[in-house]
Amino acid sequence: MAALDFGMALSRGMLPTSEKAQKDLLNLAGGRNIFKSEDWWNKAVDKQIKEGYRTVESQNKEFLMPTGEYKAGTTQTSTSYVQSSPFGLMTYSGGSGPLAQSAPSYMGPLWGYSGGWQARTSTSYIAPEGAIFKVDPKTKEKQYTSRFYDVYGSKREDFTAGELSDITASAKRGAEQAKRIAAESKATRKKRGTGGVLAKARIEGEGPATGLPALGEGGLGITGSILGGGIKL
Repeated sequence: MAALDFGMALSRGMLPTSEKAQKDLLNLAGGRNIFKSEDWWNKAVDKQIKEGYRTVESQNKEFLMPTGEYKAGTTQTSTSYVQSSPFGLMTYSGGSGPLAQSAPSYMGPLWGYSGGWQARTSTSYIAPEGAIFKVDPKTKEKQYTSRFYDVYGSKREDFTAGELSDITASAKRGAEQAKRIAAESKATRKKRGTGGVLAKARIEGEGPATGLPALGEGGLGITGSILGGGIKL
């Protein structure tokens, strides 16, 4: 069974047309240039049809390591609260992580009204130890080579009726294309077989194209008698 990467499987009509579903398959395969068997692709798509495709839950950042590979960093979430006051914009920092505090209730009445606080959440990414970086000559801050990637959760989304119809039509076109390619390949191999050594092979019952006797048919031309037997060598 042939091994296919994402692009090859897509060109054969084996994959759904939904961009979200394709991203899920790419994540499962491990990348665009990772080869999987036809059976693997078929089973992955069948599972998407039966259970739905996974959806992106969040994003994380991965950092370039000395080995040339990327490694995920850790995230830190900070929440701050802002509120307009007679003295301008007032900010209250509520800490970081899942135990971030809420804005204190007494700060609203302080300015003559209650509430009105707006939460602002920011996420920072901490590089793993050993990640490659260079130092900015002006700010003296470390600048890492990094990229974002999608993090998939357990939530799944079903295909629409139109998307399912597209999958069926695409699979049918892919099967027809595979048959056509197989037929063309067979015809090419057959055509190649008419040249070279096979083309020069003598058909049984016919003489050689050179006009000379076939090897082994004329003997050595010695017709002398051996013990009076007149044996032809």
